[in-house]
Amino acid sequence: MKKVIQKTIIKNNWFQIEDLLLSIEQWGLTLTKENLEYWINKEYLKKNKKIKNVLVIMPGNIPIAGFHDFLCVLISGHNIIIKLSQKDNVMLPFLCNIIKQENITLKYRIKFTKNIFKEKYDCVIATGNNNTARYFEYYFRNKHLLLRKNRTSIGVLRGNENDEDLISLNKDILSYSGRGCRNVGKIFIPYKYNINSIFEKSFLYQNILKKNKKYMDNYKYYLSIYNMNRVNIKNNSFMIFLEKKNHYYSPISVIYYEYYKDLKKLRDNIMNDKKEYIQCIVSKNFLKGETSFGKTQYPKLDDYADGMNTIKFLS
Repeated sequence: MKKVIQKTIIKNNWFQIEDLLLSIEQWGLTLTKENLEYWINKEYLKKNKKIKNVLVIMPGNIPIAGFHDFLCVLISGHNIIIKLSQKDNVMLPFLCNIIKQENITLKYRIKFTKNIFKEKYDCVIATGNNNTARYFEYYFRNKHLLLRKNRTSIGVLRGNENDEDLISLNKDILSYSGRGCRNVGKIFIPYKYNINSIFEKSFLYQNILKKNKKYMDNYKYYLSIYNMNRVNIKNNSFMIFLEKKNHYYSPISVIYYEYYKDLKKLRDNIMNDKKEYIQCIVSKNFLKGETSFGKTQYPKLDDYADGMNTIKFLS
């Protein structure tokens, strides 16, 4: 495992040891017998159905980001054909070798491919950005397709959060260098809220981010651009806060924020945009279905990306 982690970091300089350990920890906490049985019983998995060959095109923005799709296909009783991202092609094959040793029958249900054009499959699960999504939509137009596009997550502060909440919020912002769809990229804050209180609780992550050259290159680039254009920003030595209304997708190392006065109006606006832009809403007693501070990177098995139920898609 140590060798695999080291090899993964060498192949993708965005990944840090802490990223790999966080991902392993998350799945270690999730894949308990109790959690799996609850999930399976909730989804009413059908038996004796037609076995499908499912092509899964995996993302590479964070370590083993496509593991949930991998799990859904196998637990539904289907065969999986995996097209790995070149940015993350070490950890999953290693885990699959362990899985095959535990259950030899899975050896014939798991296949990796480098050329999807030579494969035969019944349906496709693909994850990519909005540009690659157009290609996927065209190429797989005659296939049953589950397609995920760009998403981001937001935080809503009400002004009564404690220090632990703000430390956890920084985890939601900065884990995986802010590259995941579950990372908070924008924060809504009450009018006259002191945003420095968030900066003050970010110190736990500065050493991790400062040793990530790619992240710091982004930080220095945007810092210089904003300064040259005399844009009013707030920053510490590794993150930038920029006031930006009606925008959700912030660049790496930049967090947008927006003031609000009417909580109900804000809630209505967010719910109108949720389906199109937002993966997670991090808050405390703001709305139903919110994610608790510090928990964005710990989704439950039935917390499907983009709200698309993968099990139902495969049934």
